[in-house]
Amino acid sequence: MIATVLFLLLMFVMFVASNGNNFKSYGQLLDKSYVNENCGVSINYPSDWKLEEKMQNDATLPVNYIVEFQPDNEEDSMTIVGIELDDISHLPDRTLESIKTSEENNITMGGIGIIETSETIPIAGYDAQKIVYTVHGENNDRLKKMEIDVLAFNREYKITFDTSDSALYQKYISTVEEMIRTFEINEPTFEEIAC
Repeated sequence: MIATVLFLLLMFVMFVASNGNNFKSYGQLLDKSYVNENCGVSINYPSDWKLEEKMQNDATLPVNYIVEFQPDNEEDSMTIVGIELDDISHLPDRTLESIKTSEENNITMGGIGIIETSETIPIAGYDAQKIVYTVHGENNDRLKKMEIDVLAFNREYKITFDTSDSALYQKYISTVEEMIRTFEINEPTFEEIAC
């Protein structure tokens, strides 16, 4: 009797383990590094994700999109982690509190976004503002998003995490948080935000 129960339990575990959809962890190994010396940023990411450099090299633009990362599969292709550099030189108040207020206002403008949490955290040796919020999606679904604003070298470095549905946010948040922990900022080798 006990042998039969153990055999059935073993068969069940083997079935579940062989079916990757039922028994899969999405905290992924961060075994590749992205380094952009001109912009002064580096971050680790999973080798089964692809990256696309987005640099415009145009100092007249208020934002310089540096790079985007996403899983290299069709199913999750709308899961994106981005790094951008925002020009804050024109702002009279360049404190983290001021940037936090501005970013929160942008998110909630017109009732589009609802802020779930907003907290100051350390990133790469600097204070940063982590804002988790939701926006309207299809069929009245609320899509969860995250942005982290880091002030360094008189610039705003922004890390964003966007997905096309709430399930993808939950699926990849642990990987994204691990990526963010590896984010580093060094003094950039450029003026303004064109790197």
